[in-house]
Amino acid sequence: MRQTWLVALSLLLTIMAALPAAAQAPAGDVWKITVAPYFMGAGLTGTTVVKGQEATIDMSFSDILKNLQFGAMGLVAARKGNWGVGGDVIWMSLGANGTGPGVGLVTASADMNQGAFAFYGIRRLGPSADLFFGARVNTLQANLRFNGPITVRSADGSKTWVDPIVGVQLRTPKNGGHWHAQVYTEIGGFGAGSTFTWQIFPTVGVDLTKRASLEFGYRWLDIDYSSGDNTTLFKYDVLTQGPLFGLGFRF
Repeated sequence: MRQTWLVALSLLLTIMAALPAAAQAPAGDVWKITVAPYFMGAGLTGTTVVKGQEATIDMSFSDILKNLQFGAMGLVAARKGNWGVGGDVIWMSLGANGTGPGVGLVTASADMNQGAFAFYGIRRLGPSADLFFGARVNTLQANLRFNGPITVRSADGSKTWVDPIVGVQLRTPKNGGHWHAQVYTEIGGFGAGSTFTWQIFPTVGVDLTKRASLEFGYRWLDIDYSSGDNTTLFKYDVLTQGPLFGLGFRF
């Protein structure tokens, strides 16, 4: 909970700091489009419950590297003047080992197919800052398998829900160099879908041509969602994180 409020406070302070620069943002009369496909390696840390069966996943960074599975992402943004629209697609196949409740040593394995499809409106706050606002459709297919000293059991389930989201993107100013960096910070859910969700997504890139760049980064996406109770309880309180790389194209 303390980590959640620190992320929310950081985003609020970022918005307040960027607002005075909004009046200085130059208006443009042409559309500028950015497309960025990524590949991502991801790991899990947290708790998931499917049909009342709970598994605790706790993977260190070294565990993430050993159990790396790949996911695909795609970002698109179209801006004209101070306004724009954008989308963010994430699809990840995740695998992890953990522990489950029970008498004696109970191990658990979790296989997740996680999709997140975000749609944004974009408002320019200044030459190096944008405000994002919109919604993310989350879909999750989960399989938990428990191996105990006596029995083996499994649980399967799937859920889809929608989270309202608001975020800020900060980037380095254009100075004619070949290197650039940016960071995207987001909060959402607010009890409408997830209880709370947050994201931090920094990247560093190098220009290959005038319209193409190579991008490297790391993404943290935390989701705290639950529905139902007892044997119908579905809970996903998990931090997904991992390195990524991709290409950026500007039109």
